[in-house]
Amino acid sequence: MKIIIIRCYATFFILLGYAPFVLSADWLLGAGKFDITGPAADVGMVGYGETSQTTKGIHSRLWSRAFVIANTADSQRLVFVSADLQGIPQGVKQGVMAKLKSKYGDSRYTDSNVMLTATHTHVGPGGYDHYVMLNMSALGYAEDNYNAIVDGIYQSIVLANNGLVEGDIFLEQGTLLDTSINRNPEPYVQNPDAGDYQYDTNKTMTQLKLVSSNNDVLGIINWFAVHNVSLGTSQRQLSSDHKGAASYLFEQWAASQVDTAGNFVAAFANSNLGDASPNICGPGDGCGSSEYGSLTLAAEKQVGKAKSLYGASGTKLSTDLGYRHQYIYFPGYSVAGEYTGVGQQNICEGAVGWSFTAGSSWDGPSGIEGIFEGMSVESEGTDWDRSESLFESVIGGFPLFGLMNAFSAAAVYEDTQDDPCQYPKPTFVERKVLGQELYTPYLPFQLFRIGSLALVAAPSEMTTMAGRRLEAQVRSVMQDHGISTVVIAGLANAYTGYVTTHEEFDRQHYEGGHTIYGPNTLAAYQQIYTEMAHAMNNDLVVDAGPTPADLSDDQVIPVIGVVYDDKRLWESFGQVWNDVGNSYSVGDTVSASFRSGHPRNDFRTGDTFIEVQRKVNGNWETYLTDNDLDTRFIWTRDTSVDCLACSFAEGRWVIGEDTPAGTYRIKHKGNWKSGWTGKISSYSGKSSSFTVKN
Repeated sequence: MKIIIIRCYATFFILLGYAPFVLSADWLLGAGKFDITGPAADVGMVGYGETSQTTKGIHSRLWSRAFVIANTADSQRLVFVSADLQGIPQGVKQGVMAKLKSKYGDSRYTDSNVMLTATHTHVGPGGYDHYVMLNMSALGYAEDNYNAIVDGIYQSIVLANNGLVEGDIFLEQGTLLDTSINRNPEPYVQNPDAGDYQYDTNKTMTQLKLVSSNNDVLGIINWFAVHNVSLGTSQRQLSSDHKGAASYLFEQWAASQVDTAGNFVAAFANSNLGDASPNICGPGDGCGSSEYGSLTLAAEKQVGKAKSLYGASGTKLSTDLGYRHQYIYFPGYSVAGEYTGVGQQNICEGAVGWSFTAGSSWDGPSGIEGIFEGMSVESEGTDWDRSESLFESVIGGFPLFGLMNAFSAAAVYEDTQDDPCQYPKPTFVERKVLGQELYTPYLPFQLFRIGSLALVAAPSEMTTMAGRRLEAQVRSVMQDHGISTVVIAGLANAYTGYVTTHEEFDRQHYEGGHTIYGPNTLAAYQQIYTEMAHAMNNDLVVDAGPTPADLSDDQVIPVIGVVYDDKRLWESFGQVWNDVGNSYSVGDTVSASFRSGHPRNDFRTGDTFIEVQRKVNGNWETYLTDNDLDTRFIWTRDTSVDCLACSFAEGRWVIGEDTPAGTYRIKHKGNWKSGWTGKISSYSGKSSSFTVKN
């Protein structure tokens, strides 16, 4: 009788147009978000490989967004994280897991049920890998950045864990056009199955909506495949690029909605992005009036589609929850002929091809003379001539030697040989070079099941067709067991370059040159995930595989830290250097600069270096911070000869259309380091007040 009455009330509310309350919840759900912004000055960015592209402030802060999903009996749970990083190095996963196990013990969170992924911004600080490759542009290992990233990801998971509530998950998919373009269509069309698809990039956005039992939406996770490269090599302020901007804009919008929780989290994660670019109007051109304009356009398109999916009813996911994880020592791994198409093959030892050094001609060319995409063994001697002088000219702009400082270009050139296994890739540098390893050989493979969704972790950047083939392979194995949707979760748990199809590899463009483990890499992924899917279907365990070594204590080339901060005797830290004007209007740019300390003295995690403050009822209130898209925190060195360790901090604000008229000021907060005692002290400075007319 009580059940009948409850159902009648639910029907009554539906007829009145009110959202029905949840009669029963299928999941335990939690969402958390934490600041992972690293050194905002004097550390090389990771993504484009430009050693001159060092950090000089903040465009937007970097965040880790975490989600915990458990069945209601809490016998199984999993964690998905999307972080504003270029990639997730293996050492970061190891560091996060060590902290989780220290807090929760060995069984709650493990390698198997924690998936860490990156949005793939190219304008964040580098130096946080325990292998060499991602540290090259930073010219070493930045331990402070590594610690900020590991602790921030860990804290976001703790917040999600602490916020677990009963709820339901809804899945929706939609097509998003005019947001991505295939930046290398020539290799793509070599695929015999290219004609089976309408588009040459993945246009599908897949979104999960997490709703508590009292109908508060806790957050969303969506996957859309596109490179996070609206900002190019001239960018100096840290930025989460268009993926992070989309998260910011959606979270701002959600804060005004009546059906969202107060700690709503929106993750715009990445997928098989390898050859998908946001620069749809030409090389480096995202159709905006500036790079920032292109960033906003790409973000707004993704937000628009996400809102549309958010408003749809969606498919409610059942409580089928599962996960599998396995480490594979990749070099020498045997792949059966049913996956390679040419008989049993072994995975190659890793090597970087010459086309990698050309960069992506569409999104970030290196500009080195004589280097271009498509450099292969077959074209050598006709289109290009590999010589020691060419090698030395390339390596001169490649940060490998500044990082290892123990060998010469000539020595590496003499030791480098083309590997027949990698044909037709001509080897530029091998994975193991003079005692150093550029990438991990221990690849992590991980499969999540959430209801009818299978989430396939890729420790790499998969091209459009490579991702499509892997998704199809997993779907074919699991569709009779309730799986209807398969999504590639890109840049997960480790970073190992690219994965192309065999046909794309043969063309040796940038993506093929950076498919370091050779032409059968995708075939190996297909075999491994087929076996893992069968294990999940039949409730079988998989062998954990070899545990990668912890290399945290093996880092011998640290990035140089802050020695001291200086000022002239009659100056003070926080002193206004260039003040604001008296009055501004919408669209104007306001700027104030201050005598500053070095931003690496304190990352101001969860805080800000600048504030736009508004006067309300006689009190100054924070209106914007360095995380908001209309602000810039810009740090520069003072080049005066009488102030060698001096610097400036500039707070810049482009006044938005919705800015209320009123009185404002810009505040700078920082920390300076004494050259005598090494003590770090805080300071602040404030501009004069000014009015905004609207």
